[in-house]
Amino acid sequence: MTDIKSFYINAFRWALPILVIVSFGWLIYYRLWIWNPLPSDEKMIEHFQAHRADFEEAVRRYRTYPTNKDTSFWYKEGDTLLLFKRAGIDRINDLVPMWLPDPYTVKTAILSNKIVDESGHPPFAKFSSLQITPATTPRIEHPDTMDDSSYRTYSIKFGFIWKGYYHTPEVPRIENGEMLWPLTTVGKGFPESTFHALEGVATLQSSSPVLSTLNRFPDSFGKMGCVYRRIEPQWFLRMCAGRAGISYHAYRLVNFVFDINIFGDINIISFSYL
Repeated sequence: MTDIKSFYINAFRWALPILVIVSFGWLIYYRLWIWNPLPSDEKMIEHFQAHRADFEEAVRRYRTYPTNKDTSFWYKEGDTLLLFKRAGIDRINDLVPMWLPDPYTVKTAILSNKIVDESGHPPFAKFSSLQITPATTPRIEHPDTMDDSSYRTYSIKFGFIWKGYYHTPEVPRIENGEMLWPLTTVGKGFPESTFHALEGVATLQSSSPVLSTLNRFPDSFGKMGCVYRRIEPQWFLRMCAGRAGISYHAYRLVNFVFDINIFGDINIISFSYL
């Protein structure tokens, strides 16, 4: 009996340090690779719903701001900074490509490319998706300085990560857990593109993952470096990684150098890292 008791005591003495080391190692792994310290989806959605009218008004003002005026400080006009304070918005940026009506047809892809080529001031603010960056401190307190520090973090696996709101002027199509971006024209022979002989153009259909939660880091941020959670048909939460998909984008950039059709590839390289 004494020998059995001694065996268990010795086994426990050996097992305890191993258990502590394994637990500590798992804690470090979870903290550095998995844990997401950014504000939760639930908190952000609750805030959005409580200030829905202010979000809509901020988007309306951005989209209708005169294109012939300098948009650098549009938010300083009128009471927009007060609007930002109520909504908890730090800034709004438009992201290519444009979402024209009926965005998944070849005809619209050609029209979008034509508008960009022929317009000195393409209507990006009106037709592009918008990145609405939440504020950590009210922008009205420091109009010339951004502060969204509580919505940014760093992950060893993915690099810099940030989270915010996202609005599209058209209702995006979601298929198999992927949000389909507007069809874009690219050069013939572009990787993964489809050539349309009747129209004489090649198009590319890009997509990004739409998840049920952004409260934890995904296994992958996808080719575009961002993942989404749908709040409403045209409103999303958006979380992006600054290092995710770099090798893919570098590969696309090589193709971009040999392909003059700039806007086809900008959709892939993306301005989502702003």
